[in-house]
Amino acid sequence: MKFDKAQLFVLIVGVAILLAWDPVCKYMGWFQVPVDSPKNAEAPAKSASAKTDADAQKNKVSTPVSTPKKSALPATAAKLRQVNPMRPVVLQNSDIKLVIDPVSASVADIEILNYKRADRKGNIRLPQNLRNSLTWTRIVSDPFAAPEAVTKVDVSKKDNALKIVRTITAADGSSIRMEHQWSLEKSGCRIACKLLVANESDRTRNFNGFGFAGGSMSSWAKVSGDTVRTPSHRLDYMTVKGKFKDISADDDEDDFKSADGQLAEWAGVSNKYFCILLSGADPFTLKTNRIFLTDGKESTPVTGADAVLPPFSLGKGESREFNFNAYAGPKIIDALEHFNPTAGRVMHLAWGPLDYLARLLLWILVKIHSLGLSYGWSIIVLTLIVRILFYPATAKANTSMKKMQQVQPKLKEIKEQYKDNPQLMNAKMMELYRTEGVNPFGGCLPLLLQLPVFIALYTTLDGAVELRQVPFWWSPDLAGPDTVCHIPLYFYSLPVNPLVIIMTLLMVFQQHITPMGGDPMQKKMMMWMPVVMLLLFYDLPSGLTLYWSVSNIFSIIQLLIQKRSSGNAGANVPAKQ
Repeated sequence: MKFDKAQLFVLIVGVAILLAWDPVCKYMGWFQVPVDSPKNAEAPAKSASAKTDADAQKNKVSTPVSTPKKSALPATAAKLRQVNPMRPVVLQNSDIKLVIDPVSASVADIEILNYKRADRKGNIRLPQNLRNSLTWTRIVSDPFAAPEAVTKVDVSKKDNALKIVRTITAADGSSIRMEHQWSLEKSGCRIACKLLVANESDRTRNFNGFGFAGGSMSSWAKVSGDTVRTPSHRLDYMTVKGKFKDISADDDEDDFKSADGQLAEWAGVSNKYFCILLSGADPFTLKTNRIFLTDGKESTPVTGADAVLPPFSLGKGESREFNFNAYAGPKIIDALEHFNPTAGRVMHLAWGPLDYLARLLLWILVKIHSLGLSYGWSIIVLTLIVRILFYPATAKANTSMKKMQQVQPKLKEIKEQYKDNPQLMNAKMMELYRTEGVNPFGGCLPLLLQLPVFIALYTTLDGAVELRQVPFWWSPDLAGPDTVCHIPLYFYSLPVNPLVIIMTLLMVFQQHITPMGGDPMQKKMMMWMPVVMLLLFYDLPSGLTLYWSVSNIFSIIQLLIQKRSSGNAGANVPAKQ
């Protein structure tokens, strides 16, 4: 492969872009960069309500969309002797840990036990910055409601279940009893939430504008400390009519308001790898919430989804029970579908119909892994399965390109002979195609059929939490670049990622042995395709570059096999230039 001056210039520009790409993207804010670990659950001796408020002040919370927290009681309620702050209670199983404040009967912090932050020194935590979650809360402010205070709290815990009984007394002396219960399975991130409301007063109590607060979540970069290229931070919900809808966390306020009032089967918030979902025993009215946490120049949305309950009344001695289920954990298809058969839509692997294909490929990848292979080898096996399925289409494309290469001398003669008569030239060229049995588009159409599968596989590997922090060969993380060292430069420390370099070299060799026509422009485009892929893939997860490298190796082997077969059959006629 020889390079002229123009090609060398493009090569130099490409290298310059490679060196400058990462720092420019970070400077422009195109990548979400790591941040310090959140510290709002470090002091267990403080009440969860006070702790959340302190964190909001520390992070300079601006313009909350939600109603102000009820922890700031009116002066008349203070006379009711609100109980003193109590030490948070921990409820956990092998996968999840809940930090619950007894006074507000709410989950203040969620810790996912088997997933580490970027520094691998602490577990992933989902602090409830927006409001304490998974609890009974007033959503609509009622200025005529009597001030209330929590005057008694009883806590009991057994196995994987926690029960908090609170007595809430109004200024007129009437009281209600709220029995909150959270229970976990032995493993998994599913949370069963039960609430019983009992009227202990001598008069009928009306409940209006109350609901059950779902969880809130920030972006993946803030949660994990990872550098994120595709954050996918969203509000998701499924309507009772079976329509799935999602709203980006940084969309306009009107988009969020459009979701308010929707009758939902389930709703929640998600980022690249994790989600918090809420569903009720019956469909509920959705209420969205959002605030923005400011950290220097950066403003990060924190989104939440609540279930608004219809108004109801309780007479003297009457009670009513409400049941909800929540899921707070990684976006794993089996776990999500165990929570709700349609909850797999929050994976957000691809767009439109490709999302179904991507989820199918991820399911196959997990099944291959369950046979005892590591996820690295599972990617290799999955790539080979896909390439074998498309072997006939690829072989047909290669054969077509070979035929096109063989008729190039005749095409060149036709172009020279009829260059002054384009209409006749095109007619002669089509006649030649029919005579030789050549389809000028035969090399492209089979490849186009494979394109949706390769895009779906690409998005699958990019969005699979199963690959995060999983080592393979020299790569410490299949969900991140396989950086082995850095080359210090004057303005930048260039990471050395072997897999993407190997992938580029394989593409160069593949282009060298691939039959191509005589069009100079086509040859230049194909020649520079490896450079373009190098720039696009350099900082992508190593699982993706592993997949592409294995795919290139398979393509090279297939080309060599076909070349040898055609040579043995006497059909390997070299093209005249």
